[in-house]
Amino acid sequence: MPDDDAAIRSLIGRAAHLGDEGDPDDYRSIYTADATWVMGSAEQHGIEEIVSATAQRRREGVSGPGTATRHFVTPLHVDVAGDTATAHSYFLFLGDTTGTPVIRLFGTYTDRLLRTADGWRIQHRTAQVG
Repeated sequence: MPDDDAAIRSLIGRAAHLGDEGDPDDYRSIYTADATWVMGSAEQHGIEEIVSATAQRRREGVSGPGTATRHFVTPLHVDVAGDTATAHSYFLFLGDTTGTPVIRLFGTYTDRLLRTADGWRIQHRTAQVG
């Protein structure tokens, strides 16, 4: 359905923006309470771990406001099946964005999403580098 496709693409864009500009607690508005986030051997299970890991990256200056980093995400395709969906995206994580940007990471996101009473939410995200 076109509205679902647009809503999911917007959610993926919001996730990228929150990675750069949002507060870690804002992730509660894009992930389900039982969400899983996986990148290599790093995994967070549940929204509390996802928020905590995001806050830690902020404290370490890895990403977020003031770090001169940006997430660039392009959703390639979205497959909706009732109240669930899968989205595949390419991502770039850029550093040194106040000068000549440098690609720090490139890869794909595979998101499994769930329609909730509050709209679409990411239930499982896998980030694959390369």
